[in-house]
Amino acid sequence: MQRFNFPVVQPAPALEELRADLQLFLKEEREAGNFRPEPECWMASADPEFSKKMGKRGWIGLTWSSQYGGHDKTALERYIVTEETLRAGAPVGAHWIADRQHAPMLIAHGTEEQKLDILPRIAAGECYFAIGLSEPGAGSDLANVKTKAEKVADGWKINGQKIWSSGAHISHYMVAILRTSPADGRNRHVGLSQIMIDLSLPGVTVKPIVDLSGDAHFNEVYFEDVIVPDDCLLGDEGGGWKQVTGELAMERSGPERFLSSYITLETALWQLTGKMGSDNHGRLGKLIAN
Repeated sequence: MQRFNFPVVQPAPALEELRADLQLFLKEEREAGNFRPEPECWMASADPEFSKKMGKRGWIGLTWSSQYGGHDKTALERYIVTEETLRAGAPVGAHWIADRQHAPMLIAHGTEEQKLDILPRIAAGECYFAIGLSEPGAGSDLANVKTKAEKVADGWKINGQKIWSSGAHISHYMVAILRTSPADGRNRHVGLSQIMIDLSLPGVTVKPIVDLSGDAHFNEVYFEDVIVPDDCLLGDEGGGWKQVTGELAMERSGPERFLSSYITLETALWQLTGKMGSDNHGRLGKLIAN
């Protein structure tokens, strides 16, 4: 039988200090009544004031350059912030998507003007983004894009609809994949571009989608002759599909999906172990193992 050996790794003191600072901050915020722990807090629980507090402490934009308002930190430090805030069920939903995927996209594909304008505001917890990928009737066929951006003298004229846009009702921008030129025969990946849309522009309508619990963090977003300037194009015209696949890698590679349920699990186990009596730890271990 093969035996596995997983040595205990001692984190660097700076990492332990970061984790302790986060835990203390989150404890104080919770005890002050500034938030109630929620599952799926990165998506369903947003508080702009909490995001600004995170920004002031340097806990947003950790890994990007200080030239753009970031903090030149490591991915491991960012992971600690991610892990602790999700585990606490903190209301990070306002800044989460911008920090997780749209800031890295701007760094990779944006112009210098876009980076200098937007990235410092994201790092300060003051600028929020929504995702503009899914469309009605498309299902999981992401390339089945109907929303169009037509080149006009003033920039781009956008018409169409996006759906399931988390946090669009509080966001400043949406990065949307749009059809900017016809598909090349059956190759629908051709002719797609990404454009940053200011959601306060005339012609933009955001409508909440209320779920069975009564919450409304998803939205439908309608565009009717919305004019955005040329400098709202993100990356290369026609390069949207390649950029989107990179965006999806950032969206799906984090720990959100399993840590989102930590608060639910903790609450359920707390109630259960309270009824177990003695030897709770042994019983709890068997319960989780099963």
